[in-house]
Amino acid sequence: MVSSDGDMPPFLTFVSVTDGKILGHYKYPAGQDGMEQPVWDKETGWFYQNVPGAKNRIDVFDPHKLPNPIKSFPVECKGGVLDLTLSGLAVGPKGRLMTVCGSVGGLGLDPRTGKPGKPIPQVGDTDEVWCDPASNSYYFAHTSEGATELSSAKGGAVGIVNAATEEFAREIPFEGGGVHSVAVNPKNGHIFVPVYGHLRCHYGQVM
Repeated sequence: MVSSDGDMPPFLTFVSVTDGKILGHYKYPAGQDGMEQPVWDKETGWFYQNVPGAKNRIDVFDPHKLPNPIKSFPVECKGGVLDLTLSGLAVGPKGRLMTVCGSVGGLGLDPRTGKPGKPIPQVGDTDEVWCDPASNSYYFAHTSEGATELSSAKGGAVGIVNAATEEFAREIPFEGGGVHSVAVNPKNGHIFVPVYGHLRCHYGQVM
């Protein structure tokens, strides 16, 4: 599944991994302003598309029943950097989903029912979420507390959450705003974070 979030309206494209053929498209309404992080969950075999806006939700797609979503998980959110009330999406242990509800914080979801867990307020205003199976941790790239725009942020951080318990563990601070992406190499534990003008790498035990 490929998300074309910059188009007006945004749309999804489904591509066969065996022969590269286009299997279908799903077009969002004209008023939909972009989309956020999508994932595929091997536990359910479904694709999940994060859809922020007036009706915050996660659309669920079954690759055997394309192109329309088979269900949607409504997610109640408010606030957030760039007014993204719903952002970030990652797959954790046993296929559990982890997203971010604006300033409310991180939120785990059941991948089949959408039932939410307890919010994680320390990692609010996150743009991207990453799950590292090696350390069994979620990583949240976010701006400094209180910043509502990337350009106004004086600093940022990568918040680390225990993927098994969904409890906040610690954070790694960064000087400079615009911290909104993160990736982790599970083989060596390196955490890569793009910061304006730099690509920072942090190494060491995180839990």
